[in-house]
Amino acid sequence: MILSLEDVRLFLEKSRKLLILCHSNADPDALGGAIALRRELVDKQIDIRCDGVSRPAKRMLDVLGETILEGPLEREPDSILVLDTSNPELLGCCKDFLELTGNIALVDHHATCSFDAVASFREARTSNAELVWELIGKSGDTVSRKALLSGILADTGHLKFSNRDTFGSIYEMLDDDIVFEDIFTMLHDDHDPSKVVALMKALQRMRVKKVKEYMIVKTNIGSHESFIAKNIMALGADVVIIVNDKKGERIVARAKKEAIEKGVDLSSLMSDIGKKYGGEGGGHPPAAGILGIRDFKSASDDLIEMIKKTLGE
Repeated sequence: MILSLEDVRLFLEKSRKLLILCHSNADPDALGGAIALRRELVDKQIDIRCDGVSRPAKRMLDVLGETILEGPLEREPDSILVLDTSNPELLGCCKDFLELTGNIALVDHHATCSFDAVASFREARTSNAELVWELIGKSGDTVSRKALLSGILADTGHLKFSNRDTFGSIYEMLDDDIVFEDIFTMLHDDHDPSKVVALMKALQRMRVKKVKEYMIVKTNIGSHESFIAKNIMALGADVVIIVNDKKGERIVARAKKEAIEKGVDLSSLMSDIGKKYGGEGGGHPPAAGILGIRDFKSASDDLIEMIKKTLGE
């Protein structure tokens, strides 16, 4: 664990033209932190870039009245801050921006990381938003706190994966200017027709493996992986593996608490599979992914065998 909060604060203090980068298909946790930093660092010239924005993140931006520009940068940065991204490959096409300067800092909450940064603030927390909250010194700005609360809710599965530290951060962020229910509403879109159709297709394509009392489910779909994984787990699956061969050969996985307590660590497994099959993997024990896998069928089959071995011991 690397804890260098003051190093990153000094990095930001020296920055003038700052570029904030988030992982591709950026979620509310990544963009919430970027928005909060942009609102707090008012004396800096700040650009935010990511290779695509997720639906919940788009909704968050709309509700908060914030925007993220696309296309070429307005100015060449003298520094780059990477948020919620454990590997350069996860930046997608925004990875090319890293060539603009070697003055790069990182704020990330994942268990594994392969960034070469001059300053980094890393701690295993349930969301990256909690680290940004510490970084900005616990702001009083309403929009900043709403953005960070959105990130916490999104990354903890609406608090299912939260712990005492999570609730401590939430307590600090809440005040009379924020109705917590509004944050839930801002992220809720489970009745989106496209998501329902994708779920039905994923259910049709399911393959089930039983190991003792545990159930491993594999399926493939081209969108809405998190929504689909959540619903398949609600049906009784202990581990869900979703192959998305339409977006850069991506594999995502989710695991219930019971599987994790048995020894399943998806972050470690995805990292190992990624290295074996030429991709980049990582995340958290209950939720992780791999990007850039070409032989995704063999990779996902190998992943299932590793999970079966762990659950069968």
